[in-house]
Amino acid sequence: MLHTVNASPYASSALANCLRYSEKHSEILLLEDAVVAGILGGLWQEKLVSSGRRIYVLQEDAMARGIEHQIASQFELIDMEGFVELTARHVTQLKW
Repeated sequence: MLHTVNASPYASSALANCLRYSEKHSEILLLEDAVVAGILGGLWQEKLVSSGRRIYVLQEDAMARGIEHQIASQFELIDMEGFVELTARHVTQLKW
């Protein structure tokens, strides 16, 4: 299952809930304000890495916030084409 999170984890519990309730083999896409969770050395980097889930960060949203080069290497930056491919690969999707 693909989980998409668009709210900053510093302003919303959406990402925390996503990690709590999603299955280990799920994939998570951070977009809009949620991309800040992928910052190298940030509070959420270790939580995301230790979750065991595959994490994607929407490149356009990271660029819009000036943090594209600060995203931790454990997370995959994807463009809009990659976003479409990711959603096409998953039969189900849950937005948090």
